Amino acid sequence: MTTSANRVITVARSLSEMGIRPEQMQTHAIGNTQTANHRLDEDNDRSVVLWVLPKVYFEPIIKPDLPRPVPPKPKVSRNFKIAMLLEVDGSISFAARAAIKRIVKGRAGAGIAFASALFSIWDTENNLKCTYVYAAVGLGFGLTLPKTGGRSGTLHGPWNSFTTEKPISCSQFGKSMRFTTIGIGDLSKNWILLETPRGVKDVYLSISTGTTIGGGASTYPAHLSAFVPLERPKPFGGP
Repeated sequence: MTTSANRVITVARSLSEMGIRPEQMQTHAIGNTQTANHRLDEDNDRSVVLWVLPKVYFEPIIKPDLPRPVPPKPKVSRNFKIAMLLEVDGSISFAARAAIKRIVKGRAGAGIAFASALFSIWDTENNLKCTYVYAAVGLGFGLTLPKTGGRSGTLHGPWNSFTTEKPISCSQFGKSMRFTTIGIGDLSKNWILLETPRGVKDVYLSISTGTTIGGGASTYPAHLSAFVPLERPKPFGGP
């Protein structure tokens, strides 16, 4: 054990002369407690084990005082166009349905109406477009054609121009919309009330829609509807 301790001291002194600091070393003498075969003179037992751990030093990273990135200012406009891409509706009948059926030979119904639709709003100044999904519950009277399953729908409609009180982005309309429709086929009248950001007057206008498969009249109040953008504004070159 004495020989082992002297050997450890000698190695530690040599390491210190090489620049290794004392707190980086743990010196342990083990004597003959872990010898290979306990013979008095064995070359394998005259050894020193060094476990070398790197000295880690983290250089502080000095970040330059860069200005905070400012997101690009959204493009706004007062001139827009809106078009209905697709609309599907249906109704859950109540007592009035039976009477209406007798009048129109079973092809009509009245009751609680459900509507879902896709709209596009086009910023004609910046050539940007945003697509919205519309869903609502209201009251309606529907006239359906045979084999339509009691539902009516409207295909892609024309673009309808409108202006806003102040410039806004084409993605800032909603979160609700009041929608009223009446008609059949290409003969229809539709009125919408678009919600706008606070400080900007809501937009109320009459719009033309596409050909309706079926017909009838429905109204959907704003508080029972959702009008939500599906995407960020995208470049749009026109229809």
